[in-house]
Amino acid sequence: MALIGHNQCGMVNLITRRDQFTQGLVENAGWEKEIAKEHFTRFAPMFEIGNEIDFVLSKAKRLRLRYPKVQVAPLMYKVEDNLLFLIKEN
Repeated sequence: MALIGHNQCGMVNLITRRDQFTQGLVENAGWEKEIAKEHFTRFAPMFEIGNEIDFVLSKAKRLRLRYPKVQVAPLMYKVEDNLLFLIKEN
C-alpha cells in the first residue's frame, strides 16, 4: 500500500487559518459565519497535523498494525517539484 503525504499541507498549523477556513465555509458552502466559527473551533484540533512527514509515518505504523500482512510504503510528494520520495524510517 502506498501512503502518500505532501508538503505545503493546509492541515499543518490549521489553527492559523481559522479566518480563511471559516470564510470558505460561508462563501462556498452557504454556512452562517458564527456556525462556521463554532464548527472550526470544535473540529480543527482533531484534524490539524503537526508535521507532514511525522503524520505519514504515524499513519503507516497504524496501518501496519491493523493489516500486518500488507506492506505499507510511506511516501512524500513535494509540490514544488512534482517529485515523490520514499520516507526513510528508523
